[in-house]
Amino acid sequence: MDTDTLCTLLAQRIPSEQFQLWGLDIHWMSEEYDTPENNAIVADVIANYTTLEAAYLAEQQAIADAEEARQAAKAQAIIDNLPSWSEVEATIGNIANLANAKVFIAKLARVVYWLAKDQAD
Repeated sequence: MDTDTLCTLLAQRIPSEQFQLWGLDIHWMSEEYDTPENNAIVADVIANYTTLEAAYLAEQQAIADAEEARQAAKAQAIIDNLPSWSEVEATIGNIANLANAKVFIAKLARVVYWLAKDQAD
């Protein structure tokens, strides 16, 4: 039984300021928290630890997978919208009027915005 996971599972049901784990033993921060209801919650979590741990770990993996997908989408959006350096150089060299300069600056600003905000809006 992993104490960090056990602590997290208990904190989902009992406010974390009410207890501490000392190894696998519960230490109540005040006698008022050492109630039959809280002790029943602890007993239930320990009895169902394997199932609860599996669900918790699956949830954490889903969160990590979603973040990885978000980062991949961001990287792909930058790749899709960022021209090659030779295209950038050619565009800069071919800017002949304010309208062309505004188009180029807007594209450049979008990439800078994505990087600064850390997401591809």
